[in-house]
Amino acid sequence: MRTHISIIACLLLAGCVTSQPPPPSADELRARSEQAAAACRAQPLTSYTERARCLNQAAMIAASTEDPDLFQKLIAARLSIAQRVDKKEITPAEGAKQFSKIQEELNAEAKNRMAQTQ
Repeated sequence: MRTHISIIACLLLAGCVTSQPPPPSADELRARSEQAAAACRAQPLTSYTERARCLNQAAMIAASTEDPDLFQKLIAARLSIAQRVDKKEITPAEGAKQFSKIQEELNAEAKNRMAQTQ
């Protein structure tokens, strides 16, 4: 009798376990990130700092687990530059140029690291 009760209990409990859907692919995450970034850009510009925070959150959706230090530098740079633009220390064009340069440097560093591991 105990065996039957144990088997029935196991079967009932097994029905309570739900399977989780597979994690989203890198392409799906990238698409979600791009949609979120587009939504940020579609909002009225209240401040460059707020826009940078929104874009950083969008970028985190598809953040790679490779080189997280470089990613952190990138989002920190975006926020720092935006704050300087809001304070009128630099123009938006200068900020865009500085951010582009930082992106290039960080991309070069990522490629260098990848080459060293191969």
